[in-house]
Amino acid sequence: MRINLVSFLDPRVYQGGGEMISRRLLEEGLVRGHDIRVSSVRPDGVELHDSPHLSLLIDIFNFGHTLTSLGAWRGFSQRFIDDVTRQSPFVHLTNAYVDVCNLPYLPCSGNCAEFCPIKPTLGALDRLIIRDWGKTCFARLQSVKNLYENAALNVYLSPLHRHVTETLLGSEKLPPSFILKPLIETSRFSNLEMERDIEYLFVGVVGEAKGLEVMRERFRDKDIHFIGRCAPGVELDFGKHLGHVPYADVPTYMNRAKNFVFLPRWPEPQGRVVAEAALCGCNIVGNENVGALSFDMNLADPQNYVGVEDGFWQTLERLV
Repeated sequence: MRINLVSFLDPRVYQGGGEMISRRLLEEGLVRGHDIRVSSVRPDGVELHDSPHLSLLIDIFNFGHTLTSLGAWRGFSQRFIDDVTRQSPFVHLTNAYVDVCNLPYLPCSGNCAEFCPIKPTLGALDRLIIRDWGKTCFARLQSVKNLYENAALNVYLSPLHRHVTETLLGSEKLPPSFILKPLIETSRFSNLEMERDIEYLFVGVVGEAKGLEVMRERFRDKDIHFIGRCAPGVELDFGKHLGHVPYADVPTYMNRAKNFVFLPRWPEPQGRVVAEAALCGCNIVGNENVGALSFDMNLADPQNYVGVEDGFWQTLERLV
C-alpha cells in the first residue's frame, strides 16, 4: 500500500516513548512492503503520495509547553491536515493525550465538561506559549472532533486510554477503535531469577506527574531507588537517586527489585515501564491511572506481547 504517515515528531529522529512505538510500527510496515512517506513538524518536512491508499496520523497537535519547545507556534496547518484526511481513509493513532488536551499531561484527569478548569489559572506566559486565551476544553474544538470522528479507526494504547479519551470527546459519532498492546522486547525484559536486593524501584521522570508526593508520603523511610532525571525544579529528599541509567541496564535493576512503584497523579496512556517490570518479575505497586493495568491480561506472561506489530498492520490492511 501507499501510505502517508503524518506525525508531529518524526519517529525516525526522536527517541521519546511515543516515538519508540511509532518507529516500531513504521519499521514493521516497511518490512511488509508498504511504501510509506513521512511528513513531520520536527524536523520540518513533507513527503506525501499524491494518491495514497491510506494515511496514518500520529500525535498531530503535540503542543510544547516551554519557550524552547515553541509550543503552539509550530504545528501542521489546519489546511494541511484537512487535505491529508480528504485524500484517503485515515487511521489516527495517539501515544498520549496530546490530541485532546493542549496542556501538559492531562491535569483534569479527563473529568472535564465544556470548560477547562486549569486554563483560567495559568499565567500570561504559559497561555502565550500555547496561544490559547480561552477556557474551552481543547477536546471540544471542531478540529479535534474531526480528527477523531472522521477517522476510519482510532488507535489507543490501553483500555484506560480509550475510556478517558472518549469520555473527554463526549461524542456518539466515534468510529471503531483498536487497542495496541505494549511493544516490548521480551528477550531483554525477562525474569532472570536474580537476588532481589532492592525493596522498591521507580523508573521514569521524577516529578509530580509520576506521583512524587504520593511516593514521598508512602516511601520516605523505605528502601526506594529512583532511575531517571528529575523534572525541572524537583530535588529528591528521600530514597536513592541513581539518575540516568542506560536503557540496556534497566532490566538488571528491575530484576534486582522486589517491587516496582508507579503511582502517576494523572492518567498514563499505557505506562509501558510497568509491563517491562512485570516481565522482570517485580510485584507492581500501581494505581488506577496506569493504563497498562487496565488490560485484561497477565502482564508478566511474555506470550501476551507476541505479534503486536503484526496485529496492528493486519487491522490496517483490512481497511483498504
